[in-house]
Amino acid sequence: MDKRHLIFWAICLAMLLVWGVLFRPGTKPKQEKPAPTEQTEPSDQGEQPASAESTPAETGGQTEQPGTTTEETKTPETIGPTGETEPTQPSETTATGETTEAGGTTEAGGTAEPAAFEEQTFELANPFATFQISTKGGVVRQVTMETKVTSPDHGIVIHGDEKYTFCDAELPQRMLPLAVTAAKGSALDLSEAEFKNVTPEGAKRKLILRYENEAFALTKEFELPEDGYRLNVKLTFQAKAEKVDLPEYQLQVGAVTPVDAMHPRGETVITVNTGAYHKLKVATEKKTPIDESAQTLRWAAVTNKYFAAVLDARGPKQDGEIGVQKLISETLFLRYADAKRKLKLFGDGLSVALPGPKLTKGQDQTLELALYVGPKEYSRLRPLGYSKIMGTTFLAPISGALMAVLNFIYGFMPNYGMAIIILTALVKVLLFPLDRRSFKSMKEMQRIQPLLKQLQEKHKDDRQKLQVEQMKLFREHKVNPLGGCVPLLLQFPVLYAMFTMLRNAVELWRAPFVGYMTDLSLPDTPFRIGSFQVHILPILMVVFTVLSQRIRGAGQTVDPQQKMMSQMMPIFFLFIFYTFPSGLNLYWLFSTVFGFGVQLLVQRGDNKPQPQEVRVTHERARKR
Repeated sequence: MDKRHLIFWAICLAMLLVWGVLFRPGTKPKQEKPAPTEQTEPSDQGEQPASAESTPAETGGQTEQPGTTTEETKTPETIGPTGETEPTQPSETTATGETTEAGGTTEAGGTAEPAAFEEQTFELANPFATFQISTKGGVVRQVTMETKVTSPDHGIVIHGDEKYTFCDAELPQRMLPLAVTAAKGSALDLSEAEFKNVTPEGAKRKLILRYENEAFALTKEFELPEDGYRLNVKLTFQAKAEKVDLPEYQLQVGAVTPVDAMHPRGETVITVNTGAYHKLKVATEKKTPIDESAQTLRWAAVTNKYFAAVLDARGPKQDGEIGVQKLISETLFLRYADAKRKLKLFGDGLSVALPGPKLTKGQDQTLELALYVGPKEYSRLRPLGYSKIMGTTFLAPISGALMAVLNFIYGFMPNYGMAIIILTALVKVLLFPLDRRSFKSMKEMQRIQPLLKQLQEKHKDDRQKLQVEQMKLFREHKVNPLGGCVPLLLQFPVLYAMFTMLRNAVELWRAPFVGYMTDLSLPDTPFRIGSFQVHILPILMVVFTVLSQRIRGAGQTVDPQQKMMSQMMPIFFLFIFYTFPSGLNLYWLFSTVFGFGVQLLVQRGDNKPQPQEVRVTHERARKR
């Protein structure tokens, strides 16, 4: 590389560093204001940063972070892997001890005086997850994913000692999975009502909660299979009055918060299956919910980057549907993830509006549902029919196959960084014939480039003649002008599937590689310059891209505009890949390195002499 190119790249790198220091995203740090004592939603006057020590709103008095355990939060009765209910002593209960106002009703349309009760929580557990269910609203208060090794018989890899807990501690009751809500004061505003435990003795992995008043009763029956993250649920309305005409109500699917609180934008996705798959708009920073009319529902899902809550309405045979009124997306401001940078953390929820039951005395109405709360693993979602939440692209099966191979390699070498490198090498070996053909075709085009230049100058005023002469030249030298592009196009589905798989693979979350790379789902950051984060992998990728361009263009007469575009392209890629996860950049770097190696092999093995006309042209150019 000559001196001019070194100066050019030095200036580009300096500009990148200066840009990051002076124009980093976000606003300038302001003096922190006193934190409010209770949670508020955003207003036009601006939000106050929430104190880390403030009491979360509507959390049942719990102030600990998700995934932690205290003596005050142990359950009074635990339905463990054996399915047997085990009562504990009062001193070890998980009841929060708070006094809760319950909306008991005396008739279908009205409310009675609220009654105080003590909330209790129960656990349904299997080797994959623990579902904590509360008597306050009969909701799933939280789901804790267990730490397992990835294999067909085990759950998701959650690296490190910290388990992942679904449902943020600051979410209100009405946004927790399986909450039944309606207009305030309605007979079906039950998100904070008391549900009593009526589980029969000896029930295995089963919990039955029941709410009742003089007009009707609502029973929620939960059953957790021995494997997986899918909770079977039955909701049964039963009339106790002579005639019960209940209003429209909402059944909550769940609410997600960003996995990466520092980069929350675009994480939440809502996917619904109403006979056709489509996305529902997320009500980000809206003061009013966004709803969409619907008539039927098979399943609805709200997801963040790595985890999903799916309400399945298809019944035990997985072929049914239920009638619905609409689907509702709602967003609630929880707190500032970073008060200085004004990064907000929201809970994005999804609920389904259902028509109220109309029953006579003795009649009942049952909804058979399933609630999946777990990781977005293609191999696990596809058999359940939820694979569309991974994306509607036809490349999803290819991504799933590549993920299966990656996990297979990980089984022999328990380091996802090394597994990515090995998988990249295998993909390159598989695609080597196409790579070789592409490089050879580009080399052939380089050989006849001076002759093409002569034809362009000779027939610059006759475009039709130029095209005829160019095709004649290609035939004479047996060169296919598309020979370099077609092999690349054939590789594109595999490369893009690999790209999407690594960008969204939950297996890489918290997965360490070597040294400072402790999380392959985040950019690699060995050090900072001021507030600017320096990422090494994308810079190395650009270096090998430039070297590859130098070899490819050796001895080639290039148009000045094309040369400038070629020089700017690596900078363009640097900006695109700079903040990508290190697992993805690791693949892209070694894919570039292996491609560079293939290019060297083709270059050294190519001893074909240049055509006589080309050598003459080069001689004339040197004499000028």
